[in-house]
Amino acid sequence: MKKLFALFTAWYLTFLSMLPWHMPVVHAKPHTQPKPTEMSEFHWTPRALKLYAKQFMRMAYPDWNLSEHRALMKLWGKESAWNPKADNPNSSAFGIPQLLNLDPQTPAPLQIERGLAYIQHRYEKPSVAWSHWRSNGWY
Repeated sequence: MKKLFALFTAWYLTFLSMLPWHMPVVHAKPHTQPKPTEMSEFHWTPRALKLYAKQFMRMAYPDWNLSEHRALMKLWGKESAWNPKADNPNSSAFGIPQLLNLDPQTPAPLQIERGLAYIQHRYEKPSVAWSHWRSNGWY
């Protein structure tokens, strides 16, 4: 049941981040410019991003336990403070996972998915990446 809930939550958050939502705009004054209301402008809070990462990890990487999630929280907390618009002025690293050459238009959930794929490919799990970061200041 927990895996089903995690799968549904991850799917739901990803689905919402990709759909444009058009809501009626009420104009207070005739000269007021309407604001576009698309999900591309959806503001992901660090808490929502952490929840998304946790649910996605449960779904996509079932062998990773809670300690791996904690290591990821620390790693990306140090890298970007979970800011999807974090930009490294010294390199081409961008986004939550601070991946090199990541397109600035990449939605936050996709940044998380790509960052986890990178960690799995390069380090096998977040705790090893976190250990490397503590030793070298990068991963």
